Amino acid sequence: MELGDAFIITAAVLLLLDFAILRLIARTKRVFFVLACVLVVAAYFRLTMAFINDLFMLAEVYYYSSSGLDIAYKLGGPWIGSSGSMLFIAFLFSIAYLIYRVHGDEEKFHIAAYRILDIILISLLVITILKSPFEVLPVRPPDGAGLNPLLQTFWVLVHPPIVFMGYVFVFFACAFTLAGMECGERRLNLNVIYAAWLFLALGIALGGWWSYEVLGWGGYWAWDPVETASLLPWLALSAYFHLPGGMRKDQMKEFTLIITFFMVIFATALTRGGLLESVHAFGESPVGPALLVFALGIVIYFFYLAFRTGKPVYVPEVDITSLRSISIFGAFWSLMFLMIICFMGDLAPIIGGALGGAQMTTTPEFYNRWCYPFTLAFVAALTGCSMNVKVRHYAFLILSLLVTGVVLVILRVPTPNWMANFGLPLLFAAGFALIYQLVSAFRTSRRWYICGRALLHIALIIILIGVFISSTAETESGNIIAEPDSVVNAMGVKLNLENCTIHPGRGRVYARTQHFFTLPEYSSLNVDVSITDGTEVYNGNMAMYYYTNYGIMSKPLIISTLRGDLYVFMQHTNSSYSALFYALMGREHQPEDFIIRVKRVPVVWLVWLGIIMMALSMVILICEEARKK
Repeated sequence: MELGDAFIITAAVLLLLDFAILRLIARTKRVFFVLACVLVVAAYFRLTMAFINDLFMLAEVYYYSSSGLDIAYKLGGPWIGSSGSMLFIAFLFSIAYLIYRVHGDEEKFHIAAYRILDIILISLLVITILKSPFEVLPVRPPDGAGLNPLLQTFWVLVHPPIVFMGYVFVFFACAFTLAGMECGERRLNLNVIYAAWLFLALGIALGGWWSYEVLGWGGYWAWDPVETASLLPWLALSAYFHLPGGMRKDQMKEFTLIITFFMVIFATALTRGGLLESVHAFGESPVGPALLVFALGIVIYFFYLAFRTGKPVYVPEVDITSLRSISIFGAFWSLMFLMIICFMGDLAPIIGGALGGAQMTTTPEFYNRWCYPFTLAFVAALTGCSMNVKVRHYAFLILSLLVTGVVLVILRVPTPNWMANFGLPLLFAAGFALIYQLVSAFRTSRRWYICGRALLHIALIIILIGVFISSTAETESGNIIAEPDSVVNAMGVKLNLENCTIHPGRGRVYARTQHFFTLPEYSSLNVDVSITDGTEVYNGNMAMYYYTNYGIMSKPLIISTLRGDLYVFMQHTNSSYSALFYALMGREHQPEDFIIRVKRVPVVWLVWLGIIMMALSMVILICEEARKK
């Protein structure tokens, strides 16, 4: 048995002993727990050192590294791969749990929380072992297969840890929820929930930018199954924040957090278990089904506790004479239905595959069609939350905005898409109402709390405006055959292509699937570009790579302005493909031509601005909650 596996298994056994002690004597004996956390940390650092020291006998190191890989990616190796990422989540969870337990006490609530956290960590360790990151190959290869070029970016060092931190905070929120239900008291730690929401939101945002900057398709969202799954826990937490406050007669707040937990596990199962084909997902493994069984067990335990308390799970609380009450009710259920639609879009192909049917996919049109009305309903609800008027006046305002939207649809302005044109009046009206609420917040005693929520809602409106316009009004040139040192005119701009340079093979990888010996990792074609757009001139560089184990990849050139982005990238022709292949073999062969594509993406910066504002608003809310306590 590899030493790392021994660490993980021993840690799981020690946690079982800790759980038994907590269960039998309802007191904490930290020695077993501390040793378990130390072993989890030791296993994680053992895997990290395997990447640093190029131990290619480990399958995880072989598939996600090579001797020439930059040290930063080797340090991030444990969270980049499929098996290592599960160990990384367990590592982060162990650190957070250790901090919480050291500062905790032997109060009944904390003992219950410790037991649940033990079960969660044991489950994570068992799932890690099912597809161990310490699996040893039968023969040690002379080098690694190399890291996928799409992952060789700064964002792979930032995006996964942020997402996984969001998952850890969700796990803690779930544990506190169940512990409170066990003890007959409600202790929902808002800072933990705020932190979970913030990290999940940042994870989605960074993933969008990664797609936009690296993948070469000029888009930040494609309704890919894993992308859609990452949205599920964020939508559930967003719905949680739109439940009425105060002492509720039901357990909907607790249930919403359990739904969030289930959606986190579901997203992890899709990615790490390979339940669906995705550019983000790994291959099939027993991890997916095991994660779903774990999540189902937590959900069943919640319903057991809910039945024991005797309180209903949900009791609608809406005053039809109050605009705020109606709006909060509408906001909550709009977000819940958005989550349900996205969940069903991911679940349907899985069910179809399990039943032995033909390979199913859920198209972007499905999501766009069914999410659109609930998105507008949510925006309308935000408008109502920010206004202090009578219900009939609000209804007249919404009707007027919808009529305005119909007029814009008929006129086909300001975008070619009727959905965007119909929704924009409502979005702008909501934005103005929320800005007024933000300004008014500074005259109240709860100024920072109201300011944080208003700023958060304004950020969401800005993001939606950016999405509606940038995704529907973008234009693209199509394929343009270009030659080295030539001038190309497309999309109203002039591109002067200069200094077309072929770089020979670099790095070193083991090309087992093709040649069973080591080859250079990649060769590249670089082109300097001078872009004339009206009176403005921009200079940049495009690149195209041939990777031995992964094929062709392009690096786009993005020129950002207030009007939007100019997105330019290359694709290969037979000539450029041959030139890159010969360069990999050490032979210089200049390409005769290559393909250029130019895309204009209007006001996409609104999406990134909204994300920054959203993060700032959550920081304000976290600080305000900490100040109150």
